[in-house]
Amino acid sequence: MRKKVISIVVILTLICANSCLSLAAKDSDTYKNKANEAASNSKKAQEELKEVKTELNGALQAVSEVSDQISDVESEINTLSNKIDELKNSISEKEADLKQKESLLDERLAASYMNGGTSPYMDALFSGGVVNLVTNYDMIKQIAEYDNNLINEVKNTKAALEEEKKQSEEAKEEKEKKSEELKSLKSQKQAKVNSLTAEEKEIQSKIDEYDAETKKMKKLESEALAKEKAAEEEARKKAAASSSSSSSASSRSSSSVSKGSGQFMWPVPSSHSISSPYGYRVHPIYGTKKFHSGIDIPAPTGTTIVAADSGTVILASYGYNGGYGNYVIISHGNGYTTRYAHCSSLSVSVGQQVSKGQKIAAVGSTGASTGPHCHFEVRINGETQNPSNYV
Repeated sequence: MRKKVISIVVILTLICANSCLSLAAKDSDTYKNKANEAASNSKKAQEELKEVKTELNGALQAVSEVSDQISDVESEINTLSNKIDELKNSISEKEADLKQKESLLDERLAASYMNGGTSPYMDALFSGGVVNLVTNYDMIKQIAEYDNNLINEVKNTKAALEEEKKQSEEAKEEKEKKSEELKSLKSQKQAKVNSLTAEEKEIQSKIDEYDAETKKMKKLESEALAKEKAAEEEARKKAAASSSSSSSASSRSSSSVSKGSGQFMWPVPSSHSISSPYGYRVHPIYGTKKFHSGIDIPAPTGTTIVAADSGTVILASYGYNGGYGNYVIISHGNGYTTRYAHCSSLSVSVGQQVSKGQKIAAVGSTGASTGPHCHFEVRINGETQNPSNYV
């Protein structure tokens, strides 16, 4: 009867310790998941920010190019305006010259009329008598042609200047139209720049929030892990104390905590492959770099998982458990514990003593898992070790 009472005390002690350990583990993994989620969001936002900055640089370059085009067109407009002003002055000069020459011709004709109706050309023609008529005719002809040529030259030059002025004005109108179009385009590009700048600031603000959240969650995770380690150590101490009390009560008691051999065997006898080793990796679910505290042994759902060494079950929990899913922790004495996670079912309970190679669970994909496998850990005084060095 006394042995039965002592056994019950041991089991109750381990159950209590198990509850505290499960809660602590759940808290640490919850904070870890939140930290990973915030870090993942920050990484995505940084990629988005990178794309926005690339687009913003392109938009700024476009605004700069359009500004250069506007500057070139405005320069051409100024050149054409100056040219038009020069042509106007030239046309005015030709108009004055033409007016002067036409005035001189009018004066000649008026003088001829006032002197009896004969023109200067006729007077010159008959001067010197009939003998010089032919010579005078050629000379008068040349003078008349010269007068007409001067007037026609001025008219032609004026007409050419007016045509050039017209073409310059049309070119200026085209350039002014082009300038307005470019200014409208620049306004659109600038609006895009302003929008991207605002978006850049908004994304950067989100990144700052995610980074602050990541830092906060990592701190909480660290605190929770410390509590978990303390709870696990307390569980081992209580189990050891209860075992010691039981052994003192009866040397023949079968309820004492089993001690391991110190040599671990492979926990999944039918599968010896490793899909994810111990150490840092990119998490298959969260997509962020994080520390993997054990090794993953892939196997079909339902495959037998055995105890790596003899010991006492100090945790056998069903649920998500912060990502472990259904899992078992076995204490092997001397600070050694092993964990078996993501199980589809458990074959042991808290306080139960197990032998090396005894079935304790079945492979599954519970908790944060992407497929059926056994997540196997080895810890010494709560610190994770590389299981590959022990099996």
